Formats: sequence, structure tokens, C-alpha cells
Amino acid sequence: MLFSEKLSDLKTSVSDCTDFAVNGIKNICAQFGARASGDESERNAQLAMMEELKAYCDTTTRETFKVNPDAFMSFVPIAGTCLLGASALNAVAALKKPKTALGSFGLIGAALTGIAGEFVLYKKMLDPLFKEKKSGNVIAVRKAKGETKRRIIISGHTDSAPEWTYTYKLGSHGVIMVAGYAIAGLAYTAATAAVALSKNKSCTAKKMALGQAAFLPAYGALYKFTNNKHYVDGANDDLTGCYISSAVMKFLSDNDIQFENTEVVCMLAGSEEAGLRGSKAYFEAHPELKNDGVETVFISLDTIRDEDYMMIYERDMTGVVKNDKRVCALLKQAGEQFGKDIPVGAIPLGSTDAAAASQAGIAAASFVAMDPAPARYYHTRLDTADNLVPETIEKALNITLQAIFDFDEKGI
Repeated sequence: MLFSEKLSDLKTSVSDCTDFAVNGIKNICAQFGARASGDESERNAQLAMMEELKAYCDTTTRETFKVNPDAFMSFVPIAGTCLLGASALNAVAALKKPKTALGSFGLIGAALTGIAGEFVLYKKMLDPLFKEKKSGNVIAVRKAKGETKRRIIISGHTDSAPEWTYTYKLGSHGVIMVAGYAIAGLAYTAATAAVALSKNKSCTAKKMALGQAAFLPAYGALYKFTNNKHYVDGANDDLTGCYISSAVMKFLSDNDIQFENTEVVCMLAGSEEAGLRGSKAYFEAHPELKNDGVETVFISLDTIRDEDYMMIYERDMTGVVKNDKRVCALLKQAGEQFGKDIPVGAIPLGSTDAAAASQAGIAAASFVAMDPAPARYYHTRLDTADNLVPETIEKALNITLQAIFDFDEKGI
């Protein structure tokens, strides 16, 4: 049964809450603009959203944590440096010192380690090398009337990303083209090192060393992969997630809905674009979410715009983290109530805050609505409040509310 059919005499409709969300996103973009992780703009935007949530929640707090925001995407230019150095060592190896190619393998290994550690596994490998800042998470709670037996956490992230140069300049496949070019070069550079070390090298090694020149532009392009001087507004990614989460609380509050045994939490995470640092800090600070005996689920709402690309992620963090199939089923069944057969799949590249929840042992899944190509607006200056799709926001809000009501009724 649709949650709306269980209610009578609504004071505030889902449509009203959608208007609240859209207007809130526009206001945050107008007042604070881009919100780099750990910057004052991120903090002030969080405080503004927190002030709104106070009207709808029993408790509202902001918890701070330390972050090194420039560390996460630094693996890209570092990889470029390593590959340029490896190419140079290969050239030396081909001309007169074959064993120099061992250094090339070392640099290629360093590049791969940075990529795997920072981007695939989201580890804090490079953080100590970069300036430390302070970010925060906003946690707003609507308590259960009676004993708390269930808890559902709805989350979006408040920070925005530095612009991805090649997505903006070359379109949705720009990143794939540049990354593919660089990966091909990495393979060629590794093969060149292997030939330089082999017994049958001579002319072949020299020719391959010269051939590396074809990939030098790819390695150089990695230095411009992100434009750290231009952070984007992030209206869709991910103020939509933040304001759908806040709209849930408004809907429940305005309509005097307080569940008997289910606690509803809105968690606005900082520093997601810095490697899920906010959500990781939240779960580290709250081990009770796993250990207090309350059935707890976490739903990450991330970039809600393109209805045709609605997706529930059961595999996160570039597919290396498993989310909870039961939470995926909860979202899928909620979508079916509104005639939406939402696919369940794996995020091809990147991650959502649901991965941090899953790694912390919390049942979690993420709900997105974005062309995974990626979309042209993703991490570019096109992600503005003018580029919102209110109809998709309203559908996602309906599905999220349905999932909450279903969870309250039967859990997972």
C-alpha cells in the first residue's frame, strides 16, 4: 500500500516538500556557491541547512572531523609524474643502462598503488602529504514515540567537486578518452621496460623507447584532469540528496508523523568528494549504530536528476564493496509501488557514502539518478540550480518516503 493511502488530511504534500527542496537548493547555490571540502562555504552551507532542520527534528547537531581534501584526487597528477619518470628511465635503459628499467617498474608500481589505494579502495594513503582542514557532518533526528527498535538514516553530501576538465571540454566521454589513453600508455611503458631488461633488446628496445613519445601528451593531460581553481555548484551532486533527505524530515514533521518504534535520521555528510571522509568519520564516531541492537539501515541519495537512469547500487566503490541486498530490495519495492522498475547494479567508477556504511557493518544501499556515462553536468560548471529536474526529485522523494514507511512496518 502506498504510504499516502495510510495518511489522511495531509497538511503538507510531497509536492510541497519538492518545492521546499528545489528552493532550498537554489538558495544554497545563490548564497554559498561552490563548497569545497573543508572550506568555509561548506561549513556555512551546512549551518544553513542545519538551521532549517531544527524546525523538523528532535535533535540537530554538527560534528566536526579533520580532513586533507586535496589528497584524494592527487593520485591523478602523481600518476602522471610517475609515468613521465618511467618513460625517461626507459629511454636511458634502451640507450646504455638496461637495469635503469627496474626504476621504471618501481614508478609504474607507485602509480598503480596510488590509483588502487585512493580511488579504488578510498584509503588515506596520501593524506599526510596535504594540508589539513576541518569539515563536518550534520545529524538531525526524529525520535520514535516509544522504544526504538528500528533506525533509518537518509543521507546526501554537502560538498561539491573540483571541475573535471575533460568532461566539461570534451563531453560525457571526455574522462574515458583521457583515462583510456593514459592506461594504454601505462601498459606500453611497462612493456618497454620489460623489453629493455630482456636479453633480446637492442633495436627493439630503442624503437619502443621512442614510441613512448606518443603517450607523453596523455601523461601531461593528467595534470589538468581536475581544475582545483574551479569548484562546481553541485546542485544535483549532491544538494539533491541533501534536500530530499531534509524534505523527508519536513514531510514527517509538518504532517505530525512520528513512528512508534522507528527513528528517522537525516545525515548530511561533508567531504564526500574528498574520498567519503565525512561518512567514514560519522561511522567511526558512532559504533553504537552497529552495536546497540537497533535494526539500522543507511540509504545514500546521490545525484537525483535523470529519471531514465535511476539505479540502486548493490555494489559500490567501483564494485569492490557489497551493499546490502535487503536494503536494495526495500528501495526496489518502494519504486514498484510508484510504477518504477528501478534496476539494481554496480557503480562503474567512483563511490557513494553507502560504501562507507557497508564497510562499517551497517546495512546500506545507494539510490542515484544520473547517466553513468557520466552525464555532461557531472563535476562540471553545468551542475547548477538551473539544471535541476523537479519531477525526478519528487519521484525520488516519494520512493524514499515509501521505503521509510515500509521499513517501519516490516524492517528488512
